[in-house]
Amino acid sequence: MISFIRKLLGSRWGAVFALAFVVLVGFAFALGDVTGSGSFGGLGQGHVAKVGSKKIGLGEFQDLLDNSLRAERRDNPTLDMAKFVESGGLDGTLDRLINRYALSAFGEEHGIAVSKRLVDSEIRKLPNVNGPDGKFSQQAFQSFLQGLDLTEQMIRDDFTQNLYAQQILPVAGVGAPAPNSLVLPYASLLLEKRAGNVALVPSQAFLPTTAPTDAQLQAYYRANSARFTIPEKRAISYAIFDASIVDSKADATTQEIADYYKANAKQYAASQTRDISQLVFPTEAAAKAALAKVSAGQSMAAVAAELGLSPTNSNAVTREALTSSASKAVADAVFATASGKTAVPTRGSLGWYVVKVNAVNEIAARPLAAVSAEIAKTIAAEKKAELLSDLTSEIEDEFAGGASIADMAKANGLKVETTPKLFANGQNPASPAYKPIAEMQRILPAAFEMESDGEAQLIEIVPGEKFAMVSVADFEEAAPPPLAEVRDIVVQQWALAEGSKKAKAVAEQVQRAVLSGKPLAEAMAAVGVKLPAVESVSGSRMDLNREGQQMPPPLAMMFAMKKGTAKTLDAGRSQGWFVVHLNEVIKGDASKNVELVAARRQEMLGLLQQEYAAQLINAARAEVGVSKNDSAIKDIRRRLTIQDAAQ
Repeated sequence: MISFIRKLLGSRWGAVFALAFVVLVGFAFALGDVTGSGSFGGLGQGHVAKVGSKKIGLGEFQDLLDNSLRAERRDNPTLDMAKFVESGGLDGTLDRLINRYALSAFGEEHGIAVSKRLVDSEIRKLPNVNGPDGKFSQQAFQSFLQGLDLTEQMIRDDFTQNLYAQQILPVAGVGAPAPNSLVLPYASLLLEKRAGNVALVPSQAFLPTTAPTDAQLQAYYRANSARFTIPEKRAISYAIFDASIVDSKADATTQEIADYYKANAKQYAASQTRDISQLVFPTEAAAKAALAKVSAGQSMAAVAAELGLSPTNSNAVTREALTSSASKAVADAVFATASGKTAVPTRGSLGWYVVKVNAVNEIAARPLAAVSAEIAKTIAAEKKAELLSDLTSEIEDEFAGGASIADMAKANGLKVETTPKLFANGQNPASPAYKPIAEMQRILPAAFEMESDGEAQLIEIVPGEKFAMVSVADFEEAAPPPLAEVRDIVVQQWALAEGSKKAKAVAEQVQRAVLSGKPLAEAMAAVGVKLPAVESVSGSRMDLNREGQQMPPPLAMMFAMKKGTAKTLDAGRSQGWFVVHLNEVIKGDASKNVELVAARRQEMLGLLQQEYAAQLINAARAEVGVSKNDSAIKDIRRRLTIQDAAQ
């Protein structure tokens, strides 16, 4: 029976019903990534809520909404804002934003501090904010902010709120106990088993015998238009280029090579390196005693072995490297010592150094002619990076000034390509065999976030190496197609829906018969229509919780029923109705299952900690005071839904 139900319904139902019985009391407090879109137009001056003395502006709320949608699109590329809002995305995003403000205000009131230095340390962890030397660069940070259309204050506010949360929430559930009186019944519940019978009353058995009228079909289509809605499609114009676009301008001139050689003369001058063996001692006396033994003919290795040590051997050591690792005094002493000799003990960073010079390596000076090619390559790489940065900045400035992708492609000798109208996942509904180029993995997400009639944008495909100029050439908003185009499919769905109505009535008739004492099989036979045979099913609550287990919905329903009762269950997608009869309940006992009890205790501890954190946020909101601007929220909801777009 289990395999029969799985084949009929597919995998998603098991997850749905499993969730109905394994409810994890979760708490989500996510700050989200920071972005700046501000796409509310004239609504930017209002606010959606007031938390304590601070107001949450419409622009900030829109930014977080946009970012939340982008996050959801990683798993569901065809999701649009209207569907996101209708599925609770707007309310959830607003609650997270209010929680951020509430915790910050609560923390300030109770003396919790978030210093500027602490925020600075978080900013330094951001990507692309370091200079060529690997250290934080204010210029790089400003470029990072400009790329996201953010201000430094916006970044600091976000980090400040996050740091308040990090300090307040973790302590909410510290030490929360999970007593046996709570854990054992929960663990035993998972071992409980249930068995019964399931019958399916399929819609196919009750399909209408006459075709629908035009009025019936139109009414059905209007009521179920969301089921037939085609996601938004966009045709994307793009021009791709890489660093080679500036190659011809990056070649080093003779004068540049000469100037570079002169500026780095020390690098190409004659020099020496040393092959050395060294020992480090805590006192000068110990170092001198070791030197005396070496001078008497003992090897460094032998002297070290007597002391339970081993020498450190290094080859081709430069004066600069030794200065850095030991000290200038040690380096001077070593480089004043001839090959085969041992330098006088000298104090360095780790103690007193005894260093033997095993070899002196003479490095001849390199004339300009010998290193010209090497220098030319270095200069070209530097010029290339600079020219590419200048070019991309120029393109972005031109786009901001209203230039088109065709203008900038022509100015740079590039070809503009345009895709057919694609879904956000890259599929072409007009040609299922169509395959987008690999670069579309980066281009499409950006293109579907752009305003349909907005300015072109420059995006990085490979950071610092490959880029694409992108604009929206054409688009079709998400909408149901004309009925004439999908009439046959709509007729089929209408027929199933009508059959499902009759199947539901029959299932309820069978349910009443079972509740009056008839066996399920007998009640099904009394319907007078050939229906699938009654099946027996059984399982435990553990099956519901097993990772990867696809629990059939009728079996899941049994765990919400009393023994001897019967219930009906929609099979979904107008396929029909189940009648579920629970015959047997076998209680579980986990008292001797140490491993299961321990696992449930850990799970319960996590749930308690989450619950304490959630209650702390509720308390913080109550203490600082929260009021929502219901009229503004209603207006935002209307503007972002399909209904508003259709008006």
